[in-house]
Amino acid sequence: MKKHIKYCKNIECEQAIENYASSKRLYCSESCRSRDGYLRRLEENKEFIENDKGQKQNYAVLNRYAEAGIYTESLSKLMKFGFQPKHLQVSRFYNIEGRDCHCYTIKDIVFEIDSLSKKIIIHKSKHK
Repeated sequence: MKKHIKYCKNIECEQAIENYASSKRLYCSESCRSRDGYLRRLEENKEFIENDKGQKQNYAVLNRYAEAGIYTESLSKLMKFGFQPKHLQVSRFYNIEGRDCHCYTIKDIVFEIDSLSKKIIIHKSKHK
């Protein structure tokens, strides 16, 4: 009895699997199985990966300003350098200089977005 030809489940490969020992075999090789798993996880976690990249970009922009000693800057100017407000986590209340304010935290940087002047004010960082 002749076995029917199966095809590799990896979307990038889809090569024919002719000589297989088990009918459960789905991939032509171990590398195809690994690659398919990687691509599947990449698609499943797309939203989390995008958010993480946005957080890293925001940190890089704010850190660059803090290193330069600039602790207040307009939001529009930061956005031109790649700052993305949509990737900010939930704000928390901080007591800064005797007043409570909504601040965001990215790693070691604590900052607020002043809604009236549309400026970002960095309150704490490793450079301040």
